[in-house]
Amino acid sequence: MKRIYVFITIRRALWRVAAALAIVCALLIVAGVVTARTRNTVAADASKASVRLPIIMYHSVVPDGVRGKNDYQITETQFSRDLDYLAARGYNTVVIADLIRYADGESLADNPVMLTFDDGHLNNLTIALPQMEQRGMRGVFSVCGVFIERAERECDPSPAYSYMTWDDVREAASSGVVEIQNHSYNLHGDKGRKGFTRRSGETMAAFQSSLIEDVSKMQQLLRLNAGVEAACFTYPYGFLYQDSWEMLRDLGFQAAMTCRERVNYLPQNPEALYHLDRFNRSGLTSTEGFMKRLGIE
Repeated sequence: MKRIYVFITIRRALWRVAAALAIVCALLIVAGVVTARTRNTVAADASKASVRLPIIMYHSVVPDGVRGKNDYQITETQFSRDLDYLAARGYNTVVIADLIRYADGESLADNPVMLTFDDGHLNNLTIALPQMEQRGMRGVFSVCGVFIERAERECDPSPAYSYMTWDDVREAASSGVVEIQNHSYNLHGDKGRKGFTRRSGETMAAFQSSLIEDVSKMQQLLRLNAGVEAACFTYPYGFLYQDSWEMLRDLGFQAAMTCRERVNYLPQNPEALYHLDRFNRSGLTSTEGFMKRLGIE
């Protein structure tokens, strides 16, 4: 009798274990299904909440027949073709202020594209701005302090190579066509530092202090000389370090633009604006060939 009792007891215990295992397996299966559904829902929500934004990075836009084309220079005709190409495909130009409002929950124009112009070339004002104005388009001019001061000294308003003076920057800012943003005071190589790069043997503290001093100086100059409060910092050469966006955020910036060439997919999250990537518009490529790289066909 004892053996039978022990056998029955063991059998019952095994049944209980098996039942418990079955319940656990069922719960795991259900959890897996729920997790999969949750992931799919999150992915779908993220897809719905994000906006596809290609950003074009221009530099110098020269008159037809002036100099040769290169990676940082296009002709007036090439620029005109770019704008007509975008307009024909239903693209709407946006600026940094639009992105800030979008990140705060507002809607953004359908088929957005951003036209940016680095360094503050005078021909951005005299050639590019009127072309955009004629088509109801807008753009972003990122200017450097030392280049503006050079233009003030040289007084040589050449459409081929000159930079904007403070009068020119004020004119651009008041046009209603472009925004003016901060491209640093003197981080474009004049002091041997190219953008946000550390010098050999420089401590991180000294490095960051130098960046803060330069960027803050340019912010002050923009306020005093152009009445502009720049919301975006444009990295010279696109050079940055891992946490540079946090430093810019602490300085009051709400966006930053790099030179990494890829299309942006922006969620409605303010932090996403500190990593805006752009495609350099080379004068060595046709409008069709360049736009194809951005997925604009």
